[in-house]
Amino acid sequence: MKAKVKVMSRKIPAVLSLVSAVLLSLTVAFPAVAQERVMTRVNLSSQPAGALVFVDGVNRGPSPLMLFDLEPGRHHVKFRLNGYVDADDFINTNEGPSIDKSVILEEEKGLLLLKTDPEGCHIKIDGVSAGVTPRFIGTLTAKDTHTVKLSKPGYREQTITVKFNGREPLIREEKLMLDSGVVNLITDPSGAEVMVNGIVRGTTPLLVRDIPKGTATVKFKLDGFKDEVRELRMNAGEQQTLSITLEGLPGTLHLLSTPASASFYVNDEARGRGPLTIPGLKPGDYTVRCEADGFATMTRVITIGNGASVREEFRLSNMMGKIDVRTVPAGAEICLDGRRVGVTKSSGGDDSEPSDLFTIDNVMEGEHTVTIRRDGFLEAVRTTQVAAKETAHLNRVSLKRAFIPNIEVTTVNGVFRGVYKSQNEATIVIETKPGTDYPIPRQFVRKVEYLTK
Repeated sequence: MKAKVKVMSRKIPAVLSLVSAVLLSLTVAFPAVAQERVMTRVNLSSQPAGALVFVDGVNRGPSPLMLFDLEPGRHHVKFRLNGYVDADDFINTNEGPSIDKSVILEEEKGLLLLKTDPEGCHIKIDGVSAGVTPRFIGTLTAKDTHTVKLSKPGYREQTITVKFNGREPLIREEKLMLDSGVVNLITDPSGAEVMVNGIVRGTTPLLVRDIPKGTATVKFKLDGFKDEVRELRMNAGEQQTLSITLEGLPGTLHLLSTPASASFYVNDEARGRGPLTIPGLKPGDYTVRCEADGFATMTRVITIGNGASVREEFRLSNMMGKIDVRTVPAGAEICLDGRRVGVTKSSGGDDSEPSDLFTIDNVMEGEHTVTIRRDGFLEAVRTTQVAAKETAHLNRVSLKRAFIPNIEVTTVNGVFRGVYKSQNEATIVIETKPGTDYPIPRQFVRKVEYLTK
């Protein structure tokens, strides 16, 4: 028995080696059995649908399309539909068990170069305005047939159709048939602007072509002359000559003066005070005189052209005098011959100080009365003689204080009336008579009343 066990122990390793060899050979011979391969589902679509789908250059059919047989990895996809631009993209089947790819196709545009004889024709494509010729147009869909209308005043409208061959450039050159007349325009004087049917065509003398047959309105415009309008009846191919004499417009004279409101005389006729506008003057020379009291008279000859607008300014030489006034104190009202002309001021801003120099300008030659007033002071009157272009001086006119009570204070001891001077927390100071200040303690004050003038 021991001998049999020993023999079996020798045979077991040999059997195991044989089994291993058999399994190894089966693995090499049948690798697909060892691991099952899973394929990716690919959904391909386009807008619009029906585009041919090429995967790695191979036509796989129209969209929408579902594929299960793409090898793992990156693939090039192209969508192609007549009338649309090819769309290219990439997919990677390693990204998951299902891949969706959708594209929106862009319509293919045609390339059109449109020329006409003559140039400048208005373009309408499929009823929509598209500018004037010559014009390059790259916005039309290549797959459609388009209707193009060409028009220009004086020419017959022309209609053509345009069909593209993909993106291949298309050049169209069209000649329009003349449907207009020609007119030779002459004016006296020349240089008038000409408008035909509302469109500016140039200045006279002028040969205008391309006038549409039928009734045409011609307008002439020249500065200084009345506008002239004529209507012409034109036949296709007809040539006419139109000669007119323009009627001149009257001129306008604008007169200004320094000083303002000076009197103006035109050819010795009084026309009013400046600033002054005189319309309706015939062309020619006019003698204009400008006068103002206290100023030297000025006269000049002014030429008014046909339809001209002339502006003239007269600066008169001042023949008046001046009066200089200083007052003590400042803040005094100054009246000249009863007319208020201003108030004296102090450069320091304190009206209790002497004033700065106050000048009364444009004073007529002769004797004048200057009245000086300030509240709380007696009025001062001065008479002075003024010469032309000279200055009279009223230096340091001192005003005398006027004692006019403006405050009444009632105290426990009685009533005090006077001119208010100052106050603080302890006292109120009033002037009870000229030159006498009286401080009243606030503890005795019962009533304060300010008197009106």
